[in-house]
Order: sequence, then structure tokens, then C-alpha cells
Amino acid sequence: KYRQAKAIKGEGIFDQFFEYELQQLNGVVNSVLSSRWTGGMRDGNTEGVFGSLVNFFTVGPLWLIHFHTLYFVLFWIWFMIVWAVFGGAISRIAAVHVARDEKISIRQALRFSIHKFLSFIFAPIIPLLIVLVIGAVVVVGGLVGNIPTIGTPIVGIFFFLALAAGFVMTLVLLGTAGGFNLMYPTIAAEGSDSFDAISRSFSYVYARPWRMLFYTIVALVYGVITYEFVHLFVQLMLSLTHYFVGGGFFVRTDNSMHLWDVVWPLNWSRLSYMPNTAPLNMVEAFGAWCVAFWTYLVIGLVGAYAISVYFSANTIIYYLMRREVDATEMDDVYLEQADEDFGTTPEAPSSATADASSTAGTSSNVSISPMATSAPVASADGSIAPPGSVGGFTGQSTPPPPSTTL
Repeated sequence: KYRQAKAIKGEGIFDQFFEYELQQLNGVVNSVLSSRWTGGMRDGNTEGVFGSLVNFFTVGPLWLIHFHTLYFVLFWIWFMIVWAVFGGAISRIAAVHVARDEKISIRQALRFSIHKFLSFIFAPIIPLLIVLVIGAVVVVGGLVGNIPTIGTPIVGIFFFLALAAGFVMTLVLLGTAGGFNLMYPTIAAEGSDSFDAISRSFSYVYARPWRMLFYTIVALVYGVITYEFVHLFVQLMLSLTHYFVGGGFFVRTDNSMHLWDVVWPLNWSRLSYMPNTAPLNMVEAFGAWCVAFWTYLVIGLVGAYAISVYFSANTIIYYLMRREVDATEMDDVYLEQADEDFGTTPEAPSSATADASSTAGTSSNVSISPMATSAPVASADGSIAPPGSVGGFTGQSTPPPPSTTL
């Protein structure tokens, strides 16, 4: 009855969008593990890594834009804010750790991402705005075609301008698609702005496209293997917890269902679940939601690991591409001038040390040693002194001057 009522109620917008996107990510993971990079259609589903990635970035978002435009705008704004703050912080931690082998705190990383908030926000948006502006200009040019008789010839004469605009838009879109992963690492490593992130990411992609693709594939394979390990670890952890905790439950609900299976309906093939509180009273339902809260904190670690791998791997790729294209060393990273971040300023000498240094300096003398010369030297009366004599004293050095206080 609970499942029937849920089916009648329908599914929320976010739930439907999230489930589809999660399905495509699982398709990427399974395709990488089975070495199926491309494929045809089976049961209406696109197989292969590239097919799942295309669905993830096109089908899901375009569906949301077409059927729920306002929701998409609000969701995209919120997503970009969270992505800029926390994604920028993760990129910053990875950038400093890779370049200097030093770890900064989460507070310092968040301070950096908030300081560069606008740069992180507008780095992926500016290229899209450029495409929209150029497209709007082309649309205005297309309105000329509505002029009777002469509209079509005018469009035909100046059609090369539309082709040039299409060429620019294509370059920008391809550069954005290929260099989007490098924009956040650029800002995190260089401490620069959105325009520098766009410029570097575009230049690296177009200068070394095959190397960029190679690094991306290696990072994808590594990320999938480690993600699958974390996923299985959490899955085994939850299964053992469910089994042993359930071994101590003997209570059953009114419809003779095992209470623990109702509170936590664990499914081996799926980590996420929704507590079925229909057969539970108010107190039992509260306990079920508490179990779900702690369980989802553990499940969230799997997603957190995937996000961390994404930003960390792309930061390493940025360093490698920068070394390849710009010949910049891997340890070159922007550091903020904060004493608490990277060491402390050397302390000034104490007053006792300063007094001791002053006393030592006062008692020291400056001795001017003679300079022996191998050439004859003219004396004061015009005679030539033999070599090795200075100031008329043959074979002797000049007497030392009086003490000089430093």
C-alpha cells in the first residue's frame, strides 16, 4: 500500500533528475570496469563511457530546461554557488599539496575560495555568455531576411559573417567542454581571475589535445577503480552493521514484519533508501529517521570521495599540462601572504642579544693590512722604492691605524 501510494503521488523533480544523473554515473563506472568505451543501444539505454557522459551532460539538463525552466534556473544558481565555494576550496587544498607537499586547513581553503568567489563563479559562465551574445547578434542579422525582396540577397551577401560567428561559437564551446575541468585548478594554483582561467584552459586544450585526452582517460580509470573500492567498503560496512544490529532485534510490527527490516530496509544493490514509516508509530518513526540520518552520512562519503577525486585529479592534470605547454615547474604555486599558513616571520633579536652585539662591535678594531706589491712604488720625495716596500718602509708593513669603533 505504501508503494502504491508513492506511485500515485509521483516523483519529485529533483528526485527524478538526480536518479537519472546517478544512473549515468553508474553507467560510466560499469563501462570503465568492463572496458566498454563506446557501444550501441540496448534496451533503450546508451552503452559505453562516452554515451553515458553525453547523457549526463546533455539529456538530463536539457530535460530539466525544457520541462522545468524556473526550477533549472534556481537549481543552477544554487549549484554554482556551492560548487564555487567548496569546489574551489578542494582545488586549493590539492594545488598546495601537489606543488609544495604542504597541507592547509579547511578554514584557509574556504577563505581562499570565498576571496576568489566571483572568479570561480564566472569562469565557466563567461564562455557561455560569449556564445549567447554572438548568437543574439546572428539572430538580429537573420531578421534582415524578413525584408521583402531585398532581405534574402542581403543575407546571402553577408552570410560569411554568420559563418565566422559560427566558427567562433564552435571554438568557444569546444574549448569550454574540453577545458572546463582546468578552470578551477587554474584559479587555485595561480591565484588569478576568470579570464586567466579561461585563457589557460583553452590554450592547453588546443595546444595539446591528445595529451589532455590521455591524462583525462588515465584519471578517469584511476578514479573509477578507487571509487568502486570506496563504494564496496561502505557497502560492506553497512551490511555488517545491519546484520549484527538486526540480530538483536526480536520485535515485529503489527503486520508481523521484522521491525529492523522496516526501520532500515537495506538493499545490497542500492545504498540509498527511503524509510517506510507507514507501519510504525510516531516514536518508532523517529528512530527510523535517526537511523537514516546516520546512514546517509556514511553514504555521503562515497559521493564526497568522488567529488574530491574529480577536483584533485584535474588539479594534477593542470600542473602536467602547464609544464608541457608553458614549461613551468610543478612546484610553482600561488601562496597567500599569511604567516599562519606557511610558517612564521623570523623573530626580531631580543634586547639582551642586541646589547651584546653592540658591546662586541664597540670593542672590535679594524686592522688595515699592507698590500705587498711586486712593482716599484714611488715614494713621497720622488725616489723609487723597491718592490715589497710600502710608504718608504722597506720590507715592513704600514703601522696599524688607531682603533675604530664600529
